[in-house]
Amino acid sequence: MTDPETKSTIDTVQVALRIRPLMQNETDRGCDECIEVVAGEPQVQIKDLCFTYNYVFAQHINQQEFYDTAVKGLIGKLFQGYNVTILAYGQTGSGKTYTMGTNYSGSDGDSTKLGVIPQAVADIFDYIDAHNDKFIFKVSVSFMELYQEQCFDLLSGKERGHSIIEIREDINKGVVLPGITELPVTTTMDTMMALEQGST
Repeated sequence: MTDPETKSTIDTVQVALRIRPLMQNETDRGCDECIEVVAGEPQVQIKDLCFTYNYVFAQHINQQEFYDTAVKGLIGKLFQGYNVTILAYGQTGSGKTYTMGTNYSGSDGDSTKLGVIPQAVADIFDYIDAHNDKFIFKVSVSFMELYQEQCFDLLSGKERGHSIIEIREDINKGVVLPGITELPVTTTMDTMMALEQGST
């Protein structure tokens, strides 16, 4: 795919690898750092195997540096009409919740601790505020959890067993979630309050 503004190629899928520090119980059990970041390259080495990604982040990287490098540039693409999806994948305890920032009350206002979601939401509304004299924006928020091949609507207000929604494919719209709750939001605070409600 080519970016019409810069005439450069855009990766349609980008992968960032973030390495979390070992936990105390892991070092107590004798685990050691078996993954090595290759200096100057988005690459890691595990024993004699090398793996290359779009971005590689060592253990010492903070939330702000991660967001600014791997995510922030995608927000502008959203307003150019591109679909943007950011997801965290990994085993239990690998740092997905921390990186995405779904512990909304845990940062105490320190931007180096804010995860991807709160920073992206703030950047979206900053963009809207800077351009609302030229365009009319309508923003709504949905929050779903995919767990053991079932999709749960976390903003439905219903008990978990009654909040299951089905994923469908529409020939014109692609993948759709019919019936998912969409709450209108007008500020970063509205959005974060809705997401905090959904996480409970």
